[in-house]
Amino acid sequence: MARAIRIDFLGALHHVIIKGNRGGDIFYNAKDREKFLSRLSLLIKRYDFTLYAYCLMDNHVHLLIETGSTPLSKLMGELLTHYVQGFNKKWNKKGHLLGDRYKSILVDKKQYLLVLARYIHLNPVKAKIVALPEEYPWSSYKEYISVPHLVSPSLVLSYFKNVEEFKRFTLEGIKKKKPPLKKVQNYLVYGTKEFMHQTLEKVRKERRRKGRKAKKIKVLDVDNFLKEKYGKQIEDIGNYSKEPLKKVAVALLRERVHLTFKEISRIFKTTPQSIHKLYHASSVMGEKLEEFERWIEKS
Repeated sequence: MARAIRIDFLGALHHVIIKGNRGGDIFYNAKDREKFLSRLSLLIKRYDFTLYAYCLMDNHVHLLIETGSTPLSKLMGELLTHYVQGFNKKWNKKGHLLGDRYKSILVDKKQYLLVLARYIHLNPVKAKIVALPEEYPWSSYKEYISVPHLVSPSLVLSYFKNVEEFKRFTLEGIKKKKPPLKKVQNYLVYGTKEFMHQTLEKVRKERRRKGRKAKKIKVLDVDNFLKEKYGKQIEDIGNYSKEPLKKVAVALLRERVHLTFKEISRIFKTTPQSIHKLYHASSVMGEKLEEFERWIEKS
């Protein structure tokens, strides 16, 4: 049977699963797990991506990652190569520590972000290692109910009135089955066929756009577009979070200029977290991006 094809693009959400070779353990003690998380923390600071959830079991790892301008393959390559080399040297091991390759499943964020975060956090509970998810020290659940360190919990928590409601939602998942996994055109996906078809069309359009010999889009282009079409520039929007046009500006700076959340936050003189939340609250914004592309081609 042919392997499922990987798909990645700016803003893609992936459920990543890393397994030990032949089901073997990939962590021997707490120090191994700390080493893995330390490297993950370094990559979060170095590259543009968002980690929503993680869980380190004995023989496998779950990660819920949204990629930015850095491809998932580069992130995982650096993470796993560094960890495996260090592990083999420490324990004087030879051969393959991990399975032949990690699995990455594309996720429809609107439908499955919350469900998959819950599923990942409940792994040790369903494995009967602990009775409650907060009792397990090697998952991101504790970061959701206390202080974030590696993950960005704001988007998930924004769906709940408070942390207690988030806790109840998580515990309700103990009796629920694993989210349904589908295969569409040889792609693994948590989502519908319609979602997958829309995603593939989006990727094709993006590849065609990159293939054209168009000028590099700059912040000034976005500024001129907003001024001509809506009568306001970026400086006019400022720190007004309720200004609808701010969502358009953030989406364009992210999707077309390819700035990081940190770079956009400097423009608006706010925090990367607030820009991140605003970006995800802007929904698809497809029509605005297409409007901008038509404008940039004419200009």
